[in-house]
Amino acid sequence: MSATHDVACIGCGLDRRTFLSQSTLVAVAALLVDACGTGVWEPLAPVTNIFPAAGLSLKLANYPALAAVGGIARVDDPTGAPLAVARMGAATFVAISLSCPHQGTTLDVAGSGLTCPNHGARFAIDGTWTGGQVTANLTTHPLVFNAAAGTVNIPAQQPAALPTPVNNGHQLVVTLANFPELATIGGMARVDGNSTSPLALVRTGGATFVALSMRCTHQGATVAIQSGGFFCPRHAARFSATGAWLGGQRTSDLTAMPATYSATTGTVTITIA
Repeated sequence: MSATHDVACIGCGLDRRTFLSQSTLVAVAALLVDACGTGVWEPLAPVTNIFPAAGLSLKLANYPALAAVGGIARVDDPTGAPLAVARMGAATFVAISLSCPHQGTTLDVAGSGLTCPNHGARFAIDGTWTGGQVTANLTTHPLVFNAAAGTVNIPAQQPAALPTPVNNGHQLVVTLANFPELATIGGMARVDGNSTSPLALVRTGGATFVALSMRCTHQGATVAIQSGGFFCPRHAARFSATGAWLGGQRTSDLTAMPATYSATTGTVTITIA
């Protein structure tokens, strides 16, 4: 009668008991990742342009939760970007982006803080990360309190004046001298002159450029140039300098357009898609 060997993996040197034990640990680890997040630090650099450029005015009487210090209420802006306002003091208020900096999920206002329903990141009412999925603090913006009117306001932001390129409806001719950011490789600039069709130009080499639509492919919000790439302020999608989707809200890459460089004229001609 031959001997019976308690071997679960021939050739890998594991007996059945060790194999089952290690398999169980792997399964438990997978469940913990699903339930508690990736455990990986995936911060976003803070952004300042996530709040409405047109400004925002809120009447406190419409938000009972803000009557007392420590109160917090969801107050989405007209563009649909998820926002909250927290009362930090008798006359001090702060606006908070509700886009989780881990993967762009909209946070829940829960009691005296904020919680991400996706991977469990938790934040204090001032936007500070306090636990759960490791990530960055939330983006915040101070508010102007008008006691007489009973309102809090984000003042309207005046967009910086941008050089106006030549646009014949089909092509955009960008003069590089007008955009110092594009003088070096890796430079990025918005080049459409603050039009309704936002375009960015990225210098990828001495004589090579990439032109990209700055419309987020998820819901069409205008993305911001941030940390050597692009960031969508609405649901936190992130894109590389060449428009490839990197993380946050899942979507497709930014739309690229042909860009032709002329060393003679110092221009880049973008063929508009």
